[in-house]
Amino acid sequence: TVLEAINYGKKVDLGKQVAVVGGGNVAIDVARSALRLGADKVTMLYRRTLKEMPASKEEIEYALEEGVNIEFLVAPTKILAEKDELKVESIRMELGEPDASGRRSPVPVKGSEFILKAERLIMAIGQRSVVPKGFSVLTDKSGRLVADKELLSCSLKGVFAGGDVVSGPATVIKAIEAGRKAASSIDKYLGGSGEIYEELVAREEEPPCLGKEEQFAYKKRDKIPVLPLEKRLKGFPEVEDCLSKYAAMDEAKRCLRCQLRLKISSVPLPPLPASSSKK
Repeated sequence: TVLEAINYGKKVDLGKQVAVVGGGNVAIDVARSALRLGADKVTMLYRRTLKEMPASKEEIEYALEEGVNIEFLVAPTKILAEKDELKVESIRMELGEPDASGRRSPVPVKGSEFILKAERLIMAIGQRSVVPKGFSVLTDKSGRLVADKELLSCSLKGVFAGGDVVSGPATVIKAIEAGRKAASSIDKYLGGSGEIYEELVAREEEPPCLGKEEQFAYKKRDKIPVLPLEKRLKGFPEVEDCLSKYAAMDEAKRCLRCQLRLKISSVPLPPLPASSSKK
């Protein structure tokens, strides 16, 4: 709701001290936005470590560069409201056994409670699906649509679903994959073969030397130009710029052409040049 208000141009006053609970990209967006709205101190509370943090690596790095403080292995337990501020009682955590997501579950450390003061506390700990009751489709305890993993058919005949409303927050490519599966199932449901593949452009013959050029494996990635730190927090300018024409051409030459990976014979890589260092 905070990000929605900001993006719709509404007046948002978060004060000078802001605490954000969460470790995903939304939590990072809220924290970085708070700095741009004039907050002096922004603290993120995340109950696991940096290794388990679901936010993109680049987003975390930008947040830290801009001055966001991330308190790892910390979870809020109680909120005490006073006249001009909030007292967020929190507790230190340690990692236990892995949970259903494969990440180690955070366990409270007895006697490690502490108080964090803030003017605003923003919860950014996940998303939930909103499925209208009139849809009459089965949902799970998280409110997500229940769909067959392969056919993506729902409990109501003729209804198919995929993407975040089924899997929970994931990537765009995962949603596209689900869309293609659903499209195939829908085609079969309507009497078709389920074959949805179509080549609109003739395939080109690829050169036999593709991916075998000298030093191909050691071509370095061009860096995306970024706005200087002192200019980032003066509103909401775009932080990452586009590559120049020549940098884009260099990047294109690094393309592995993954669709041809089965055609490229396996050749041992030459040793690294003496001047290069392994990473």
